[in-house]
Amino acid sequence: VDIAAHTMTVRRNGEVVRKVPITTGKPGWDTRNGIKVIISKDREVVMDAATIDVDENDPEYYRLDVEYAMRITWSGEYLHAAPWSESSQGEENVSHGCTGMSTRDAAWFYDLTTPGDVVEYVNGVRSLEPWNGWTDWNIPWNQWRAGSALR
Repeated sequence: VDIAAHTMTVRRNGEVVRKVPITTGKPGWDTRNGIKVIISKDREVVMDAATIDVDENDPEYYRLDVEYAMRITWSGEYLHAAPWSESSQGEENVSHGCTGMSTRDAAWFYDLTTPGDVVEYVNGVRSLEPWNGWTDWNIPWNQWRAGSALR
């Protein structure tokens, strides 16, 4: 996912399968850079900003029924269908940190993926925290090996 270019390039076995226009987190709600892993998939999920301490009276509050949701961080970043933002997809970042795409593209990607698939985010301004998801892919190999019991 190229945060600055508003595109997701999907590869299978190194070959480009599709380029998808997306939107990610707007300023103040920036999507994190880094290598993330799909933790879980839900065909439908309710996303409620109260779970990230946004008061119902705040203009940033939302409560949405979301389709084709693939969780990638513990803090609540998902890849998902976002039909309400289709006019911004491929153009600008307008979400609260999630990666939004058309329902058609989200359904296609949802059917293609499985938990454990890797999604790399580049060209953003915010770093991924080491506790926030299945983040082992972000540890350099020499550091990973240094922490191994097998030397």
